Amino acid sequence: MEYSKMEDVITRLKNGGLVIVSDDEDRENEGDLVGLGATITPESVNFIITHARGLLCAPISKAIADQLDLKPMVENNTEINKTSFYTPLDGNYESTGVTTGVSAYDRTATINKLADKDAKPSDFVHPGHMFPLVADDGGVLARNGHTEAAIDLAKLADEPEVGAICEIIMPDGSMARKDYLELMAVKYNLPIITIKQLQEHMRKI
Repeated sequence: MEYSKMEDVITRLKNGGLVIVSDDEDRENEGDLVGLGATITPESVNFIITHARGLLCAPISKAIADQLDLKPMVENNTEINKTSFYTPLDGNYESTGVTTGVSAYDRTATINKLADKDAKPSDFVHPGHMFPLVADDGGVLARNGHTEAAIDLAKLADEPEVGAICEIIMPDGSMARKDYLELMAVKYNLPIITIKQLQEHMRKI
């Protein structure tokens, strides 16, 4: 199938929607639903929870992690792809209205708060239900991960460097691969791109 044009992807994301981003077959060979932290809606988060079914995480830049005094989950990262998990968090009730932290509304509020340029450490509680992932400052040209893809897409959209990503799992519990991702894109009218496609775009700008 013909994959989406970058301008269509950016428009969808700026409007609070989602896109599918797939990586290389020789890496994770997975697809994620991706949204932007500043624009994502409870409806989009609920769609992620319902149809992606993986672990919902919030990619952020190192600058935002430092601004919010967030800490790595472990000192020695031995995960095969070196995914940079930081301590999970929720927005606090006073700043965000978050209660249990796990509903689509609460997770959206936490993600949106991460994207608030005026956010401060006291706006969050630890531990929580959202997992920040700190992106490599070099983006997808330095590390071809979904974390970096989300942040590069946020930059292209001229939005804060915060995203929302979740691995897509098939109804039978196995990881979704290319054929299923393409079917899902058609079924739900979702733009779909590859990380390689995004890398090529970033090299041109």
